Amino acid sequence: MKLTNSIYLLLIAVVFAAGSAQASLPTLPEIPPMLPDEVRQPLIVKRIPLAHRKQTLIEEGELFNRSCVNLEKGSSRHQDCLAKQAEFEAHVEVLRRDIGQLVDEIDAAVQAEGARIIKSMNALAARLGWSADERARLDKALNSLNSDGTPGVTSAQIRHAWKELLARGQDGDFAREASQGEGPGFPGAGTQTQYQDCVIFALANAAGLPYGVAATRAAELIRQGDWRSAADRANPQHVIEQKGLNGGEVVMLAEAFGQVEVVTRSDFEKTLKAGRPVLVNVVPQDGDVRGGHEVVLTRTFQHGGAPWFEMMDSNQGAQRRLYVGAQELNTVLQENGVAFRPEPGTTPTLLRQRETQ
Repeated sequence: MKLTNSIYLLLIAVVFAAGSAQASLPTLPEIPPMLPDEVRQPLIVKRIPLAHRKQTLIEEGELFNRSCVNLEKGSSRHQDCLAKQAEFEAHVEVLRRDIGQLVDEIDAAVQAEGARIIKSMNALAARLGWSADERARLDKALNSLNSDGTPGVTSAQIRHAWKELLARGQDGDFAREASQGEGPGFPGAGTQTQYQDCVIFALANAAGLPYGVAATRAAELIRQGDWRSAADRANPQHVIEQKGLNGGEVVMLAEAFGQVEVVTRSDFEKTLKAGRPVLVNVVPQDGDVRGGHEVVLTRTFQHGGAPWFEMMDSNQGAQRRLYVGAQELNTVLQENGVAFRPEPGTTPTLLRQRETQ
């Protein structure tokens, strides 16, 4: 789903059992699947020996922790363990340096890929004859899209947040307070099934269009988008159903429907009060931060003196309203929101139709 990925080093402690020191092993970064194969494969090749070295250090650390325990300070065994600890920590530092170099390469590749996609999308908009205002909004939104949400949340916290919000019923205080809230309201474009087409449902809901119209427009975009591989362009339906759309494609489709703006979480309330739905990319219910799921915020309201939101999730059916507090939303949020408004006084047209207008 994302146009760009942030790469983080997470540390796992390997404790010196004698209690005088500790070393930490950096987590190996994943190679982002969004990268083209010709870029991704060399990074995978570089990652493999690092994974082997890390596994060796994990095994050495476990053996060390079992054998170097309850030692008499100053004994020969204690001195031997101190020497082994120093050697272990030196190997960890070398591994950390080498992993850091891989992280830098991944980050550079991701940034380059993001820049390539933005350039390609802007070029397509020009070829399709989009107006200067449309192209300016598109470029600004593409360059504004970034990660958002509460930093450092765990998969367990994300799963708990989803459990809480899905447990809320359709009646009672939440429904009453939401009905008195502000926002464009609650459309329903259908229920998502086994496919990865949550973005199509979300865009259709935000724009108030049938699913088929949104899917047709997405297929046209993918078919003409040279940021995608030749295989993807030849089979856009497969991309929609099996792969999903990236963040840049969400932005471009929103602009194809009307007018797009990327907004941070601090502006969600204001945006909804202005009558614009907000599409947000969230971590799925399983808490896997490598995945993404598109939902739509349709209203904002107050509950217990705090801001809350009414949310449309295609996984939950066309008419079910979900109620999520700002704190919960920030826990599951992946990136900035994509705000949509219809083009004043117009009906959205297909991407291919703009080319002849």
